Amino acid sequence: MDIKLETPDFLHLSGMHVPMVWVPVIMSLFVGVALVLWATMVTRRLQKVPGRAQSFTETIVEGLSNFFYGVLGEHAHRYVPLLGSFFLYILLMNYWAMIPGMGAATSKLSTTVGLAMIVFFVTHYEGIRAHGLGGYLKHFIGDPWWLAPIMFPIHVVGEFARPLSLSLRLFGNIMGEDTLIAVIVSLGAFLFTMIKVPLPYQFPLYFLGLLAGAIQAVVFSLLSAIYIGGAVGAFEEHGDDHEGHDEGHAKKHGH
Repeated sequence: MDIKLETPDFLHLSGMHVPMVWVPVIMSLFVGVALVLWATMVTRRLQKVPGRAQSFTETIVEGLSNFFYGVLGEHAHRYVPLLGSFFLYILLMNYWAMIPGMGAATSKLSTTVGLAMIVFFVTHYEGIRAHGLGGYLKHFIGDPWWLAPIMFPIHVVGEFARPLSLSLRLFGNIMGEDTLIAVIVSLGAFLFTMIKVPLPYQFPLYFLGLLAGAIQAVVFSLLSAIYIGGAVGAFEEHGDDHEGHDEGHAKKHGH
């Protein structure tokens, strides 16, 4: 028997026979629709003296823009929409499970792998666009050139390890959080049969979930920016080599 340690979603509570593989797709679709509706509502009637919704949105956009300009410098203008969308989309998906009857799509590996593969293909597409195919492949060979038989396979393995790392990190943290909440909820139901007093034992974990969800959204979007920046040469003026981007810039931003 397949036992899943997670709180039930409204699809199954309502008696709908929805295959489990479709649940994260539906949840992520809800998140996407919510973001689109919010953006449409805010931008439909922009005002010089913004209201609360417009001010709130502009603050978020400006904050994300400043953050990614701090990472990528002048290259950021091309990638802020993508990286900012990653952050907001992942953040809201992480928080979605805190709504009763909903679930976090990022607690499923299929969702996080899909996001990581987007980063993977964008990274190499932008690297080739910026340097040409031949120029981009040169950084896989390394310097001096006679180390190419050793360095090329190492670089290739490293590039394929990046989406694996991105997807597993996000999946593992959110899945672990959801599993812990489900265990505490089950424990609360068990204790209720003994003391007959309903207590929200899982409530303190939601504060931890808010922090963890935000951190994982930042880490995913930050590493995505570092990978893309390394491919297009955004860090070359600082003297960073290709292998040092991930660790050095992650430390710079406190991760």
